[in-house]
Amino acid sequence: MQQADRPKQQAGPLEQQPEPPKPQPEPPKPQAEPLWLELPPLSLQAPRRLLVFLHGAGSSPEAFAPVALAWQLKFPGGTAAILEALRAGSTHRGKDWFDGRGVSAERQPRIAAACATVAQRLEALQRATGLEGSRTIVVGFSQGATVALELARSHPSLAAIVVSYAGQLARPVAPRERIAPTIHLVHGEFDSLVPAVHAERAWRGLGAAGADVTLDIAADEAHSIGQAMINLGTARVLQTLFRGRLRRPPGAAALH
Repeated sequence: MQQADRPKQQAGPLEQQPEPPKPQPEPPKPQAEPLWLELPPLSLQAPRRLLVFLHGAGSSPEAFAPVALAWQLKFPGGTAAILEALRAGSTHRGKDWFDGRGVSAERQPRIAAACATVAQRLEALQRATGLEGSRTIVVGFSQGATVALELARSHPSLAAIVVSYAGQLARPVAPRERIAPTIHLVHGEFDSLVPAVHAERAWRGLGAAGADVTLDIAADEAHSIGQAMINLGTARVLQTLFRGRLRRPPGAAALH
């Protein structure tokens, strides 16, 4: 008995292989926050300088820009760099340079750490601009001024002149300490946040160490930098520059 022929199976269409998954685009990497806000010189014919600004606690480079611009009007050849502070502001706005809580001894290492970071940024700025410490002026306000004063003491080669608005020393001046940069202290008479007595103590201590230091107490001024304070600070720096960097005799600090 013959078996019926089995129907031949026809080859079906080739099975489609699943397509490999398409690579997903990588999410954009968060951009690093700028370390400073830079303002180009107002004049290419004026003497080149580097003006470095350290804003106060709870502030920002953008908020401090009007002060930097006012300084540039006096020094039109200066490249202005407003450094960004290092930590979130204690009042939940802007940024602070260091944690200001506690007594002076507790704040000293925080200020020293902030100063070390500022020194690194300042060195980077000087490399980028080709301007050395002899052509660098550092201007600080409040917390920024305290860091600027510490910078003058711990990294003296990075700035020729330091201007402290409403600042105070982070630590007492050591008996045989020598401070190379010229320091100008400017303080409001009615400053209630950082009383003017801090500037007077700094003036006495720095002067006793032989520093080239001046102190101006601005009448009727509080904890801010108005036009009168800008005029005082820029006038002091112009005097320093015009006298050809000739230092006064040790201990001959000027008080006005």
